[in-house]
Amino acid sequence: MRLILVRHGETPWNVTLQYQGHANVPLNERGREQARRAAARLRGLEVRALYASDIARAWQTAEIIGAELGQTPVPMPELREIDVGQWEGLTPEELYRRFPDHMAEYKRDPARTVRLGGESYAQLQTRALVALQRIQETHAQGDIVVAVSHGGTIRALLCHVIGLDLANFGRMWLDNGSLTELRLGRNGWRLMRLNDAAHVEDMVAEGGE
Repeated sequence: MRLILVRHGETPWNVTLQYQGHANVPLNERGREQARRAAARLRGLEVRALYASDIARAWQTAEIIGAELGQTPVPMPELREIDVGQWEGLTPEELYRRFPDHMAEYKRDPARTVRLGGESYAQLQTRALVALQRIQETHAQGDIVVAVSHGGTIRALLCHVIGLDLANFGRMWLDNGSLTELRLGRNGWRLMRLNDAAHVEDMVAEGGE
């Protein structure tokens, strides 16, 4: 089985480095174009199913991809981004100014520190692995499946697949609209490509979650 994970297109909050979490911030025009280009990269594959986080930015990306592939997106809430709680709408600079003690704790243990009123990265990983298991149980070995999700969620899955300590999730980067591929074989899931952004290389920009 091939599982192609797509990070959603850009939003205004990606540009301003504001944490989004579960906020329903829509795609901006660059984000819609990134989604169209991702769809063009996937054209021609015999995609069996298209899953997506039901948060607006991922869902809109999936709708654009689905229109190109002739697939109706299937909502999978387990693919949502980490719930950032009170971080929502804030920039890193604002977080360190408003919540210095909490951010010191987060810096010491980024994987297990629960974001104020939200989730920890460890909790996110547990949730994301439910989605991965559901996909594995639903589809046959030769199927190609696409799932549209978020930078944090995809990185949490990748840490599990490659055996990377979850505290190192920040050492991986995924561009908006990029493709990351996992393949399931006799020895389990393997990472085949990471942050394939060739189709959006002229329109990538670092952003928040």
